[in-house]
Amino acid sequence: MAKKKVTLESINKKLDLLAKKIGKLSEQETTELKEEEQELQKLEEIEKKIKEKSESHPLKKITYHDIAKGALGAFIGIVAHYTVIYGIHIAEELTVPRATLLFVLSYIIGGIFLYATGFRKVSPRMMWFLPVRLTTLYGISLIMSVAVLYLFFPEFLHHFFWEGYKQVAAVTLTALIGACTADLIGKE
Repeated sequence: MAKKKVTLESINKKLDLLAKKIGKLSEQETTELKEEEQELQKLEEIEKKIKEKSESHPLKKITYHDIAKGALGAFIGIVAHYTVIYGIHIAEELTVPRATLLFVLSYIIGGIFLYATGFRKVSPRMMWFLPVRLTTLYGISLIMSVAVLYLFFPEFLHHFFWEGYKQVAAVTLTALIGACTADLIGKE
């Protein structure tokens, strides 16, 4: 068997051929990686769009957690800064029509507050939910107003009906603002 003579030229040719093949493979891998990266970005965009569509806005539903936060906010809204005490003094000077106007005004201000702070981000087709949420928070505020008035002034329930009506009207606005604030704080 004759041995084939290996020359420096043949080794260089083989090395050049190998270098070209490695270069082509590297280019192919780079191209494939770029294509995969573009596909991955497209998939991430699709995933993001799906998440945005599937996640419900926290203002679109009412949960027990929302009711608890609203009650706590209403309680703090009434008790903070001695609003309940000032409300009792103001109620002495109110007439029944003015107290009724305060109830209506509280509801309107609560609606403006909810819309301005959170419902602007909700799609227009979900705006029907604003009155539902507002009415829930308003009801919670009324209940908490009566509870706080009874807690701080136990004789509250023994008064004449219209006197209690005026007292609740005097503190409902601050209770509703507290409930709306607590409802909107900490939304996911």
